Amino acid sequence: MKPATDGVRRSLEWAAALALVALVTGWLAWLQGEDGDIDAFTGPPRSDYQLSDFSLRAMGDDGKLAFTVEAPRLARHPHLGTFEIEEPRFVILDGNGDAWDARSRRGWVRADGKELRLSEAVAADRRADADSVPVSLRTERLAALLAENRMTSDAPVTLTQPGLILRGTGLDADLKQNRFSLLADVKARYEKPR
Repeated sequence: MKPATDGVRRSLEWAAALALVALVTGWLAWLQGEDGDIDAFTGPPRSDYQLSDFSLRAMGDDGKLAFTVEAPRLARHPHLGTFEIEEPRFVILDGNGDAWDARSRRGWVRADGKELRLSEAVAADRRADADSVPVSLRTERLAALLAENRMTSDAPVTLTQPGLILRGTGLDADLKQNRFSLLADVKARYEKPR
């Protein structure tokens, strides 16, 4: 009869050990959720408003046209006041009055309208006129700092002008002075203008 008693005793010991583990686990869970609040992922905030198939004209502090944008969709961030734009087509006026046509898959505009960011398949082209030659920029990221008349990038950039193709990483362009600097790994190719 002793083996049956040992089996019952072991079963009781295991049941007591499992009950103790369950009790400790329940107590630890209660401590972590003591205030009754459940942490829930809320995700990014919803936009205040959205525009579809829109055209927008933005004025600078001086009251002059700073840029225009057309796109299939714009969403405004409710707390920051920034704008996320899908497939934007910008026309940016620099300090010399030259117009730049810029497009990308994604765009962002700071709340005060003084900074534009373009990302994914960025193309920016300065129109030629009597005083300036055409310039084409191709990159994956480009920031236009409108108040400073600058464009910057930290990505690989291809800059094309008649007779010249420059490739490098990083860009600092002073649009007022018409000065373009590629910052690293620069390669140049000269061609006869057509």
